[in-house]
Parts: sequence; C-alpha cells; structure tokens
Amino acid sequence: MDSPVRPKKELCELHFHLGQSVEPHILWSIAHEQGIKLPSKDYWEFYDLVTLNKKEVAWEDYHKLFHLTELIQSSPVSMERTVYEVIGGAYRNSNITLLEPSFNPMFRNRSGERDLDQIILAALRGMEKALAEFPQVRAGLMLLLDRRLPLEKNAIIVSKAIKYCDRGVVGIDIAGPFGDGFRYEDYSKLYTEARAAGLKTTVHTGEDGTVEEMDHVLDVLPLDRLNHGFRAYTDKKVMAKVVKKNLTMCLCPTSNLSVKFIRDIEHLKEVIQTLWKNGVKFCINTDNPSMLRTNLKKELALMTDNDILTDKQVDQTVQWAFEASFVPTAPDKNLYL
Repeated sequence: MDSPVRPKKELCELHFHLGQSVEPHILWSIAHEQGIKLPSKDYWEFYDLVTLNKKEVAWEDYHKLFHLTELIQSSPVSMERTVYEVIGGAYRNSNITLLEPSFNPMFRNRSGERDLDQIILAALRGMEKALAEFPQVRAGLMLLLDRRLPLEKNAIIVSKAIKYCDRGVVGIDIAGPFGDGFRYEDYSKLYTEARAAGLKTTVHTGEDGTVEEMDHVLDVLPLDRLNHGFRAYTDKKVMAKVVKKNLTMCLCPTSNLSVKFIRDIEHLKEVIQTLWKNGVKFCINTDNPSMLRTNLKKELALMTDNDILTDKQVDQTVQWAFEASFVPTAPDKNLYL
C-alpha cells in the first residue's frame, strides 16, 4: 500500500524484476482485462500465491511464479500498465526518484505469438507516461537475457536493446536458472557489441551459483555492474577484483534470505560487513518486491534495525546506487521524455 507520508530521502533502485514488482490487486485486474484463466477465482487465494505467503520458500517457487506473472503481462496493453504502475508506485511508496525495471521481452510474447517490438514499445510507453506524471523521477529499462534460452534468441534481445537504446532501454543483464549448454564465454561478443552501441551491462552472479562461477564471469564478460554477487565475501581475491573493476553490487537481502542463500540475519551481517571492510561498493535492492511484500524503505531499515549498517553507511550505499545507475543524467530533465 502506498505510504501517505513522503519519505525525506530520495532513493535509487537498480535491481528488481517487473514480473514480481506489481501489486497483487493490479495483477488481478490486468489478468481479468486480458481474459486470462487464473489458478483461482478467489482473490485472496491468488494473493497468497503471487506473494509466496508461506514459511518455506524454495528457489523453484520463484520461477514457477515468474511464469504466472509473465503470462499476465504478456500483451502490449498489460506491459504498458505494468511499467506505469511500478514506477509511480515506487515513487509514492519509497520516494524512489531513479530506477531501472528489468524484464525479459521473450517471456512476454507468448512464445512468439506477440510481436517483440510491440512488447518493448509498450513498456517504454508505460515508462514515458509515468515520467510525465512524476517529473521528479528518472528511469530506464533493463532487458534481460536468460540462461535457459539459446544464444540465438538472447542475441535477438540484445539487438532490440540496441535498437531502443535512444528511447529508454539502458542496459542488458543475464538471469534465470542454468540451461543446457549455457556458457558465459559465448556472450562476451554480444556484451561488447551492446557496450559499443551505448548500452551498459550487468549479470546475475554470485547468488545461487558459486564464488568460482562469479570469478569466471568477471574474467569473461565486460561489465559495468553486478546483480547480487554476495558470494564474493568468501574470497578476498574476488572482492579485490570487483574493487579493481570499480563494480557496484546490487544486493537483495530479503530475497536471498527468503530462499536461504543467506541463512539468517547473522549471516547477512557477516556478508555485508565483510564486503564493506574490503572496500566493495554495493547498494540495497528489492529484487521481487510484491512477491516478498517488501519495498526499498523496508530493505534499508533491515540494515539499520539489525545493526548491519549505520545510518551513515546506508546513506553511502544510496549514493553508490545513484552513481552506478545506467540512466543518463541531465539537470532538471528526464532524457526519455
């Protein structure tokens, strides 16, 4: 629910998925507008489903729900409303004035039934509508590649990101469970081409995988930022490599706690304090806010309420987030309007 009081601090969020960032009642409305048959005709059963409202959450639960929410968002009309609602909600709720929603357009076109360009353009229209309504906000869209897709399909996503980089797509990312034959080396050329075209690059790593996988990613992909990456805390050499490359990690505490990649608050404290002491820049994010019933204000409060970071340190992470954004800056102007 939107906060009735405007927070004093402007915030920046760099990592969250559109599939799990829309409030349940809005998803419910969009599904009915599209005539989609839902698993339940009872709203509260649907609410419990899309918020993972249970004590034990498995990694597989995340991806099962992504399928449902991506299906609901699989039309130009629904994508336009999704992006519009997410940007406006983030500003009203947490005073987020800079944000980068991410989504995979291939998972919004019903296996090729819908035109990929129309899906992306609809998302951009939703962003433009929100930015016109909230001129204090700046935003850019991130297009996700997926490890389960073949290289050829991911290359199409990169080509679309390049096509719309002057319209509001600001970067690319790789996410999803590992598929057969996926190799990071195969994406080095695509990432280089994307950067040459003016896009920025990041990747999901150091989350469900190992620190060795993360080390390999740092060697083979040209990167501007990292999503998650917390497993670097176990290896001083990897942390030093992150610092040398001047990469900011986008950490998602509640998300990683929910699936036990981070065991508990004490483990979270160990991770974050180790990164801080070794000079690794990081910022705090939600990952899947509606599914986890969280927001950026709650994530930052988690840091201070549990003595993980001081108020001053939290302010530093917020500054790092603004500095690491892929959205172009200009005084008193959003470049995509």
